[in-house]
Amino acid sequence: MGSIGFIRDPIYNYIEYDKTVEKHIIDSAPMQRLRHLHQLQLSFLVYPGAEHSRFQHSIGVMHLAGLFSKSLLQGISEKSVIEGYKAEDLIRATRIAGLLHDIGHGPFSHAFEEAIYWHYEDTLNIRNHEEAGYHIIRSTEISETLEKNGLLDIVLQLLSNKQPEEPILKLLRKTVKEWIYPADILDFLIRDSYYTGTREYGLIDYYRLIRLSHASPHEPGNIVLELRARGALASYLRSRIAMFENVYFHPVTLVFNKAAIELLKITDEISGGIYREAINSLGKGDPEKYLELNDYEALRLASKYRDKDKRLEKLYTSILYRKPLWKLLYEEKYVLSPINLRGPASILFKKNTAIDFKNRIERAIHEEIIDKGLACDDIKDFWVAINTLRPVPPLPVGRITFIDMSNNITKTYDIPRLLDEDGILFKLLIRIYGPADLKKSPDRQKYVEAVQEAVKKELEPSGLGEITM
Repeated sequence: MGSIGFIRDPIYNYIEYDKTVEKHIIDSAPMQRLRHLHQLQLSFLVYPGAEHSRFQHSIGVMHLAGLFSKSLLQGISEKSVIEGYKAEDLIRATRIAGLLHDIGHGPFSHAFEEAIYWHYEDTLNIRNHEEAGYHIIRSTEISETLEKNGLLDIVLQLLSNKQPEEPILKLLRKTVKEWIYPADILDFLIRDSYYTGTREYGLIDYYRLIRLSHASPHEPGNIVLELRARGALASYLRSRIAMFENVYFHPVTLVFNKAAIELLKITDEISGGIYREAINSLGKGDPEKYLELNDYEALRLASKYRDKDKRLEKLYTSILYRKPLWKLLYEEKYVLSPINLRGPASILFKKNTAIDFKNRIERAIHEEIIDKGLACDDIKDFWVAINTLRPVPPLPVGRITFIDMSNNITKTYDIPRLLDEDGILFKLLIRIYGPADLKKSPDRQKYVEAVQEAVKKELEPSGLGEITM
């Protein structure tokens, strides 16, 4: 590293950065754009402290990825595993991959993913924010900075949607993403719990998890965790469930996320595809339009077009003045054993089948309301949210190995078995929302009954109705 600078951070106190490479990337326009993307989309409308940005999170991930990669590399023989790379370059590249991992997010982050990337996937040349980030790196000054310092190829391999071939890069990729406790997840759980004020859910011993992780002696490219850190791992997994249940999938947060998704869709339609054009231009090597997009620009565009569509006007006002358009009418919560996560429940842990099931329930609700002759301004104001609470992220690996350093004996667990032994469960939330002004209607109870009947008809044949708390 060259000369060192420091960033004051509320989570880690001081974060070091390298002034010869990292400073140039941190100060670049693509990175600075992340200051204008809220880390938790519209969660600040529920938790007022959640005003932190993707930029802050990215700095934190850089810090943890550096600690993680340095710790792993300390125990590796350079001759046998790091052939062709300098340890210093690998650590620098891993830190930068952590810094850049979210650079492709659009306005309102995951809402943009659902509203634009998922909705128009057949017409776009980029599929998600990770691919967008890859293109931003390749087509901006960031690429030049990295290439000049001999780091571009390593960083791109760590962030690509394809697994690298070299075992050492597979290993270091896990420190940023695609592992049970990568720097990305560690930072957002700790940071988000701090800013939302739910600190009890973010009590994670990240230092113990990182320092007691090692490169596998038997499987190049894999991580083993010391047996004495198993308790820290279990605590982390419970924190992940708690944060998703109480913060990320808070019932009111879902209402405003829905408003953001609809606002983005309608703005794109009325504008003639302003978001789709920005994405496709980026895919062709021109990042200018995409880099203009952020949370505030999305609201400005919605304000520009709101007089052309009453729905857009309502959505814009809802977000700007915190006026929820929908209220929770019905909720089912299921707790699922990781060992028995098969059959009907398993389909809801896959994107496409979950969306299909959600659409079926919505159609059943709409039909039930119409059959009962209930008046409704817009039947689409009755909608379903299906949220899966996973202790572990979806992974390309399904097991973890512990090592007892006193005798060098390893023991490998399938992740479901590990979770079962530690009493860590999956959860499934099915929530039905209706118009906010329904509470004033004398027929409110009839609407609720219609919803309950429709859900019952869908759940029982599927087998989900047999799952209990």
